[in-house]
Amino acid sequence: MPQSSWQDIAARKRAERDSKIPPEWLLSESLPPGTRPIDYLPRCGILSEKDLAFTSPARDATELLSLLSAGQVTAEDVVRSFCKRAAVAQQLTICLTEIMFEEAVARAKWLDAEYKRRGRTVGPLHGLPISVKDQFFIKGYDSSLGITSLCFRPARSTSQAVQMLLNAGCVIIAKTTVPQTVLTADTDSIVFGRTLNPHHAEFGAGGSSGGEAALIAMGGSALGLGTDAAGSVRIPAAVCGVVGYKPSAYRIPIDGQRILGKGIMGTTALGPPAVSGFLARSVRDARLAARVMASAEPWNDSPFIYPHPWMQITCPSKPRIGVWLKTDVVHLHPPVERGLRIACDRLRRAGYEVVELSPPPFQQAWDVHREVGEFMDLSHMRKLLESEPHTKIVQETGAITPRLKQPNPTVQYLHELNFQIIRIAMQMKGFWRPDGGRPLDGILFANAPHTAVPFDKFTWLAFTSIMNVVDWTGISIPLNESVDKSLDVGMPLEDCYSDLDRSIQELYDAEKFHGLPLAVQLVGQRFEDEKLLALADELHHVLTQRGQSKL
Repeated sequence: MPQSSWQDIAARKRAERDSKIPPEWLLSESLPPGTRPIDYLPRCGILSEKDLAFTSPARDATELLSLLSAGQVTAEDVVRSFCKRAAVAQQLTICLTEIMFEEAVARAKWLDAEYKRRGRTVGPLHGLPISVKDQFFIKGYDSSLGITSLCFRPARSTSQAVQMLLNAGCVIIAKTTVPQTVLTADTDSIVFGRTLNPHHAEFGAGGSSGGEAALIAMGGSALGLGTDAAGSVRIPAAVCGVVGYKPSAYRIPIDGQRILGKGIMGTTALGPPAVSGFLARSVRDARLAARVMASAEPWNDSPFIYPHPWMQITCPSKPRIGVWLKTDVVHLHPPVERGLRIACDRLRRAGYEVVELSPPPFQQAWDVHREVGEFMDLSHMRKLLESEPHTKIVQETGAITPRLKQPNPTVQYLHELNFQIIRIAMQMKGFWRPDGGRPLDGILFANAPHTAVPFDKFTWLAFTSIMNVVDWTGISIPLNESVDKSLDVGMPLEDCYSDLDRSIQELYDAEKFHGLPLAVQLVGQRFEDEKLLALADELHHVLTQRGQSKL
C-alpha cells in the first residue's frame, strides 16, 4: 500500500475534525473582510441569547462554578452553549485540533445526574467547560501537534495534569492548536493551518499555546491548560487579551507528546524548565486552577513534582512593585510603553509603591536559552518533519535547520552553560532588594516589545524567556486598553540601538495595529506562586480600571 502524502493526511485530518461540528452550527458565510473575529462572533446568527449569556467572556469560570454548584444552571446547558461558541470560534480563527462536543455533552449529562443523586457537586470544577493544548494526551484522541506523521495515532493514556482536571469535575470540550514543532510564537501548522488573532485576522495569535488563547478570547472555553518553556502561555495570552499564568517548575505535571529527545514531553533537567500553565478569563480563575492542582497532590504520583500543599497567602497590605520601564537592547513599541506607564500610573494612584529598576540581562539570557535549545536533542522533531514542508515561522526561527556549527557537548561546555544560567539567576535575585530595604513583592514589565504582530514576525522572546531561565513565576494580565493610532506614533528609526531593534521597530504601523490589546507581565520569585497569584488577584482590578490618564 503506497504511503499517503502529507497533503492527503492533512486533508483527512481536517475533514475528521470538521465533521464533528453539527451542521446547524456552521456559518453561512466566511468572516467579512476587515471584520474582527471577536466582534463578528456574537452577531453570526448561530448563538442564541442564552448561549451568549452563558459564554460571555465577562462571566469568568469562578462565577460559572458558583452557578453550577448552586444548581442555578445545569452542566448540560452550559457545556452545550460553550461547544456551540467553540465551534464558531474554530470557524473564525482556526483554533481547534480535536473536537469533543458529543462526548462533552454526554459527560455533562452524567455530571447533572450525579449532582441530583448526591445533592452536591462532583468536584471543585464541576461542569466547567475547558480546553486543553494539543500537546497533552487524552486517551483515544490524537496529539498530532499539527504534524502529519503524528496524525491518526490516538493516545493510549491521559496526561496526569489532564486527569487531575477531570477528577475535579470539569468537562473537556476540545484540544487546541499549536505551531509546527511547538517551538515558535506564531501558531501555524501544516495539518491545521494558521490560528488567527481574535482582534485582527491578519495578525498572529502567539504561541505555542496560540489555540488556547484564541479560543478563550473568543469565549469558547472557560479555562485552558497550556505549556510554557519560553513564554508559550504568557505570549499568546498577552496578544489575545486574556490572562496567562506560568507557574514555577515542578508544581504541575507536564507529561504528553514529546517534541525534543527523551524525557518527560521531551524536557530534561538541563536548562530552563518547561511548565504546564493556565490561560483564563480572570486572575482569580488562574488562582483557582492552581489551587485545584495543588489540592490534587500530584507529587504522590510523579517523582518530578515537589510537595506543595496550597498556602493561603493573602496580598501584602502595602505591596511594593518594581518595574522595568525600558531596556538597553530594544525599544518598546509606543503602545506597549504607554500601556506599561498606564499600569504604573494606576498602581501609584491606588496607593502602591512603584520602584523603577535598571534593566536585567535580557539578551544574554535569551542567548543562553537558545544555546541550551541547540544542545537539546532536536533529532526527534527533525525526524517527524521529514515528510512535510516547514512552515515559514519555523524557517524564520531556524530551530529545526541545523546550525553550520553544532555545539560540542563536552563536560566543559555543559559546565559553562550551567555557569551562565547560575550567574544570570544570581544577578536577577538582586532585583528583589533594589535599595537594600524592604524587598519587592512583584515586578512589572511587558511580555514583548510589541503587541500581536503580522504573521511569522514574532521571533524575539527575551522578555518572557528570561523568566524561564531563572524559573520565576509570572502572569500576563490584560490592561483593558488597546493600541490607539492617535496616541501611539512610531519612533524615528535612527534612534534604534541596533539592527535587532530596527527590525522590531519596523514591524510597527499605528494604522494596522490599531485596536490590538495591551497587557503587562507581573512576575514573582521562584516557588512563590501563591504570593504572586494573591498579588495579581488584587492588582488585576487596579490594572484594568479605565477612565484614568492615557499618558
